[in-house]
Amino acid sequence: MIVKKSVRKQNKRASTLRQRKRQHLLDVKVRAKKAASQRTQKVFFAVCGMVLLAAVCGAIAFGAKRILNTLFFANSDYSLKTIEVTSDGNLSRETIVRTADISEGKNIFSIDLPKVQEKLGALPQVEESRVQRILPGKIIISIQERRPVAWVVPPDTNTGSFNFEDAYLVDRRGILLKPKSLAPEYLGLPLIIGVSISNCQAGQPLEQDEVKAALDLIRASTEILQARFQIQSIDVSKQYCLQVTDKQRASITFGTDAIEWQLHRLETLLNYCDKNNRELQTVNLMAQRNVPVTFVPQAEPTTPLESNSALESATSLGAKTKTSAEQIRQAEPAHLKKNSPSNSLKSREKKTQQKPDQNRLKPFKEGGAIARPPAVVRVDDTNSSIAAMNNLGKDNSIEWPETISS
Repeated sequence: MIVKKSVRKQNKRASTLRQRKRQHLLDVKVRAKKAASQRTQKVFFAVCGMVLLAAVCGAIAFGAKRILNTLFFANSDYSLKTIEVTSDGNLSRETIVRTADISEGKNIFSIDLPKVQEKLGALPQVEESRVQRILPGKIIISIQERRPVAWVVPPDTNTGSFNFEDAYLVDRRGILLKPKSLAPEYLGLPLIIGVSISNCQAGQPLEQDEVKAALDLIRASTEILQARFQIQSIDVSKQYCLQVTDKQRASITFGTDAIEWQLHRLETLLNYCDKNNRELQTVNLMAQRNVPVTFVPQAEPTTPLESNSALESATSLGAKTKTSAEQIRQAEPAHLKKNSPSNSLKSREKKTQQKPDQNRLKPFKEGGAIARPPAVVRVDDTNSSIAAMNNLGKDNSIEWPETISS
């Protein structure tokens, strides 16, 4: 029996290299299309989610608006019924309400309070405004008008009498005001001297530091010293200090800084004057220590003198009268000679010469330091008030500009 030996076949690739490359390319294209479809599906679902979310938010907002309109903005219970206006000046209620652009019957929630306050602040007479909403139907408007606190006069103006047409009023914030007439309450206002106002106009603020210091002094003096210190004029021409003259014609020098501290020092000095019955003449509060102070000198007491008529009659007596008087005096006893008129007059003059000077200035002590300045004769000026009474007007109105820069 013959057995045939079979030849074993070798393993061979089923495809060529070119076919294998093409097969891999087909697989890549299939995976890319699948990924693109998946991305498109994700984007679609994301857009659908956003649209749904926007629809839900819109529905909530629409519903909330309908609810708010039903409960508040369209509710007749919140209609404006009362407009309360308070003002400390001459502005009328009609002017304030018309400027605020509000009326009764309007819904109280539809009124924009900051916008109303801004409209009221545009009025030149208004310094501060406040608007409040009181439920269910009340609006309160509070107006604080500008109040003049001093006059601003040119440097070469006579403080005794000046023409108010050349001067300006100024409020506590430094805004210049032009009066239409000279009202009586404006006469007692202090004068700020030394400011150049040739290029100034009503409604403009004064930005000088010395003017701000003078206004601060006026405000602080009324709070700290009240009626004990009444300012008549403030000279700011030196710029580094304030030369103040009060109603008693005393001259007081202030620095432009630390006004309240200097006023407290002046209060201590005034207490000293009240206690010792003295009157200030000059004070320099700029000194940190050893404050220079002078007082008004007191009148010295005069010794009683014989009348001129008695002296003339005594000298006109003849020799007979003189000799008779000498004889009478010689005839008097010794104990009566001591009480004779001539001896009493001599003793009185001797006591007057030996009497110590009671008008010597008492030193003012502050912090252990003593200042002994020489007394200066004070000249009183009776013409210290403003001599413009003939120009008094019937009202105290002020000519306001169209706009005021605050």
